[in-house]
Amino acid sequence: MMDSIDFGQPPKRRKRIDSLVCPSCGEKTLKKIVYGMPGDDFDFQKNFVGGCIPALEDIGCKNCEWVGLRSNLEKENS
Repeated sequence: MMDSIDFGQPPKRRKRIDSLVCPSCGEKTLKKIVYGMPGDDFDFQKNFVGGCIPALEDIGCKNCEWVGLRSNLEKENS
């Protein structure tokens, strides 16, 4: 006899990062933080430069330079 597999609810899709509002300035200018030295092909429009030392923060605001955790921000905006 096989056990039934409970797949439950499918995982919730993440909101698009450009739909999230910065908690500091209220603008929709959040971008993914990329750590390290940007190369010649780095897309400054799509990403936020985080510097050489990686940190926990994974998103940043291009308008006011706020940085934070996307998971925390998504919980606040749920």
